[in-house]
Amino acid sequence: MFLNLADVALRGGERYRRTHALELEPIVWGGVDYRVLVPAGVRVTIDRVTGGYLVSVALEAKMYGPCARCLSEAVVEVHAQQQEFAPTAKDGWEETDTSEFIKDLVVDVAGLAREALVLALPAQVVCSEACRGLCAQCGMDLNRGACGCSAEEIDERWSRLKDLDLGEPGAATGENEGTVSGEA
Repeated sequence: MFLNLADVALRGGERYRRTHALELEPIVWGGVDYRVLVPAGVRVTIDRVTGGYLVSVALEAKMYGPCARCLSEAVVEVHAQQQEFAPTAKDGWEETDTSEFIKDLVVDVAGLAREALVLALPAQVVCSEACRGLCAQCGMDLNRGACGCSAEEIDERWSRLKDLDLGEPGAATGENEGTVSGEA
């Protein structure tokens, strides 16, 4: 969806505010596709300010996809908002200073909303904060109960670390500082 700021025809200090229905393509997050729904639409606010337009988008979205810990269906609610400035005069503005979502006073509302959503995503999509994930040995969903795997089983590739001698106990913590050899 595109919105031409020249067609809005705002004068200094005026505001345009509308909600637009928008369908977003799935977001690939960590190599996994997540479906996105924006049931209430994207709220677009345009303010005419000195030297240009201040374009704001805000949305409430739901993302559906696998939990990063247990792979069950996760639903994440995300509140996203973003502002961009669109100068009316190109003088003094480098291309890198302006938004890539606003070209020649035409706003890519879908692109701006998608960018806002991606920036608002949590670092990890999980079904719940208390999710225990999958057992690393047998793959059982630990949210459904404990598996029969031994907690002491160590990946054989790491087993040599048990034999690593790190010196005397307390040496690394500085517990023995202040004593001179020969003193008891």
